Amino acid sequence: MQKNESHIRGLVFVCLGAILWGVGGTATDYIFKNTPVTVDWYVTTRLIISGVILLLIYLIFFRKKHSMVWDKYIITMFIIYSIFGMTAVQYTYTAAIGHGNAAIATVLQCTGPIYIILYYAFKKYIQWTYREAIVIIVMIVGVALIATNGDFTVFAVPPKAIFWGLLSGVALAYYTIHAGYLLVRLHPLQLVGGSMLVGGILLNFFAPIWSFDFSYEWQGFDLSILAFSIFFGTALAFYLYIGSLKYISSKEAGILGLLEPVSAIITSVLVLGVVLGFYQFVGIIMVLTVTIFNTLSSGKRGKEKLN
Repeated sequence: MQKNESHIRGLVFVCLGAILWGVGGTATDYIFKNTPVTVDWYVTTRLIISGVILLLIYLIFFRKKHSMVWDKYIITMFIIYSIFGMTAVQYTYTAAIGHGNAAIATVLQCTGPIYIILYYAFKKYIQWTYREAIVIIVMIVGVALIATNGDFTVFAVPPKAIFWGLLSGVALAYYTIHAGYLLVRLHPLQLVGGSMLVGGILLNFFAPIWSFDFSYEWQGFDLSILAFSIFFGTALAFYLYIGSLKYISSKEAGILGLLEPVSAIITSVLVLGVVLGFYQFVGIIMVLTVTIFNTLSSGKRGKEKLN
């Protein structure tokens, strides 16, 4: 009974975390469209504040239970991950929202499995099968439909949004692969919070957190949406998702994590009035469906690798 309750807790955590990520993306979209907040300032602020919060949680509740020694290898890998993993995925995703909208940005980030598959196949970590070919072909077609809404002579989405969205998929792939090496030694909150703080500090040299536009007549509602996107859509969402992995499998987390793009799409359409064409919806469904297929197939690929 206790095991079942823990499993349910994990499912609740991952669902809430994914939904907060998606709604947080829509909140970010609102901020960009209705206030003078820039992508650069927002990412800097988001990383620093969320990083501090997650690190404090780690220091207060988990540090005594998790001790490790930092050596040159771990420090080097951690810094690389902070820049090309955490910071890259946060910046590219946020830039995709800034140039497009949260719905499109979140779905395009789901193309990350394409690059993971190509990397693993190239390194011969997995055998190339029809499953990999299906995932890549369907995702390419899905992205093409999202970008053009079925009319391949024009873009239905700003090209910059497509560029940053696809780049966020690449960053997510690297973020996912690289994290696996570090999580052998580091606590998840230590890795996520620490890399956020490092990335935020580096970006602060280019877009200082104190460059906040106080001349703008901020409304209480705008400030609350900004705070929600950082505290709930980032810090709490990451904490819940990481916490869920203690109680559920990575496969369950991967599938339920798709509530992020679903919630981003629903809130973008209903709250912000984002209009998506029929073929764009078809493309979105293709990308999300093949993501589920790829997640379910990952276990089989792992077994094939062992045999």
